[in-house]
Amino acid sequence: MSDTQQGTGDPTPVPEPTPTVQPTVRPRAALLPRRSYIPLTALVVVSAIMAGLGLASSKGWLDAEAAVEANTPDTCRSDLVPGDPTIWTGPRTPESEAVFAANTTNLPFPGVPGREGFMFWSDLQANNFSDMLGRAPWLDEQRDQWRDYFADLRAGLAREGTDLLVVVAPSSGTVYPEMLPDWAQPLRGLTHFDQLLAVSGDLPIVDVRGTMQDAAEDEWVYSAVNSHWTPYGASVAWQSISECLQDLYPDSDYDGLASADVVGVDVQAPPNEFAAGGGAAPRDDWTVPTLDPGPVTTTKVAGDGTTTDLVWPAGVDLLELPVTTSGGEMAKKALVVGDSQGTALSAFWAGSFESTVQIRHFLDDPSQRANVLDAARQSDADLVVFELTERYLSLQPPTILN
Repeated sequence: MSDTQQGTGDPTPVPEPTPTVQPTVRPRAALLPRRSYIPLTALVVVSAIMAGLGLASSKGWLDAEAAVEANTPDTCRSDLVPGDPTIWTGPRTPESEAVFAANTTNLPFPGVPGREGFMFWSDLQANNFSDMLGRAPWLDEQRDQWRDYFADLRAGLAREGTDLLVVVAPSSGTVYPEMLPDWAQPLRGLTHFDQLLAVSGDLPIVDVRGTMQDAAEDEWVYSAVNSHWTPYGASVAWQSISECLQDLYPDSDYDGLASADVVGVDVQAPPNEFAAGGGAAPRDDWTVPTLDPGPVTTTKVAGDGTTTDLVWPAGVDLLELPVTTSGGEMAKKALVVGDSQGTALSAFWAGSFESTVQIRHFLDDPSQRANVLDAARQSDADLVVFELTERYLSLQPPTILN
């Protein structure tokens, strides 16, 4: 979807999914369970084998020399393995492309129907569906530009004494791959995020996918009809984010981060992104947790100077940005550079830091992309959180602006 907040905008009409009565927990995967792919540690071996068969190409997953697998703390990584890198490369490409085209060409709506009432945004929104399948893998150069951007950003911030954390918010199809449509199940390949992690080394990237998949066994972390994580899903992600941040920077006193201890979950009707086109929610699956203790109430100041209280589970809407907050518990300042997935997280970082500045990254609009180094200096940030929705990795990488 375009980067508007949940339920806003005017989506093109979509066909109504067939309603089914479902439990309020995630069904077990019917095929291709998430621990049945090729492990990241085996990518280089696969590369060598495929090259020996004469199938090597310029795709990033085949670049053995560039592979520097993530070696961040365990709390920053997921215990899951990437998809099959051969689906969209080599001799399988024509067949894969033909199946994809047959099911997505000339869609009269921006949504792709999945299993059990799930709807997924099509490629009209930042290559969303292709990105979930790992279609059109990066060339090495583009993948390395993303890696180098975050490496250069970290180095520039470090010169100012500022820490960096990169949060990739996974798509609903990444967390619930078994809910992709039947025709797409055999096409689940190596995603851009997996490619980035394969060369990321010690870059401060947190991968929350495994934690969210585990939590999805008990409660919905995404709705079938909304591409944003539910408040419960956001609380699960925040727990991973906060643990990773503390382990990445053990000497930086991040132990005062807001807690996300869940003591109860209320299941509500979801904010349906497809309702305007006639798409019906197949179930109540918008999960709102009760936290103990909850994030503290903070003060939010909009760009026009309007002051309001920020109280969990409310968040900072994307369309409100830029905003500042004050009143968090730690004597530290944070710059948050993000998109609409940051809405459900905003109360957590507002409650954690004495002040935050929250701005848009505008990865989907190169003419407005954020100058993160300058914004960090202006806000005197101790930490920069760069949050981006997974599909934005399919776009042209940003460059450092001094």
